[in-house]
Amino acid sequence: MSAPGRGRPLLLSGSAAVLLLVAGCGSSSKTKSTQASTASTAQQAIAPASTSQPSTPATSTVAGLVTVSSAGVTATLHAGTHHPKVNQAWPIRFTVTSAGRPAKASVSYEYLFGGQVVAHRSHYTFTGHFSDVFRWPSSAVGYPLTFRAVIVSEGATVDLDYPVQVTA
Repeated sequence: MSAPGRGRPLLLSGSAAVLLLVAGCGSSSKTKSTQASTASTAQQAIAPASTSQPSTPATSTVAGLVTVSSAGVTATLHAGTHHPKVNQAWPIRFTVTSAGRPAKASVSYEYLFGGQVVAHRSHYTFTGHFSDVFRWPSSAVGYPLTFRAVIVSEGATVDLDYPVQVTA
């Protein structure tokens, strides 16, 4: 069995194997950012910062909005819908602050099926605000997935989980 995030597929059975392909096939394109930069491959492993402190983050969820605060860092994900359409733009935005001010941060994407990470994609750095547009592939239609944005800022790691079910 291959290790996830190493550029080789993870061997899974049934629909989980399909989802590994699903989650790794979408495309995203950075639309605007302050000091944004793209890292290497889409299957890059995401390693949390070694200085992150375990804590119980405060989470707030409103339609289209997820906010999590941990270790003085507040991260917010804005997404339009939990039912994105295949191959159509699905815009997402992030805001990260510390003590009420824009904070330097990075965001990486993970895709979950049944609570298990089945793929990693993208890595960007920014200060305060970041926007991206994602297009879900047709192979994702009908599966209950979770889009996870992993935010790392000032030694804190924050997971912003957003359930999606792609429609045709």
